[in-house]
Amino acid sequence: MSHFRAFLVTLLALDAVVFVVGSVFAPPDPVTQLLLVGPALLLAPAIAWWLVYRDGFARLQGAVDPDEE
Repeated sequence: MSHFRAFLVTLLALDAVVFVVGSVFAPPDPVTQLLLVGPALLLAPAIAWWLVYRDGFARLQGAVDPDEE
């Protein structure tokens, strides 16, 4: 899979997680949800870029299972 396609898939997955977590933990007020979900959606592309282009997935896997090489 190309890096750009992996970036898009990761970004969409992060956006879905942001919406689910925001709807569970934020009160049903739209303004409050926007204050919580908005910054997370702005941060999602940076996190997706780090995971795909800077080998963030490998680093996370190494942190979770340090014995695996």
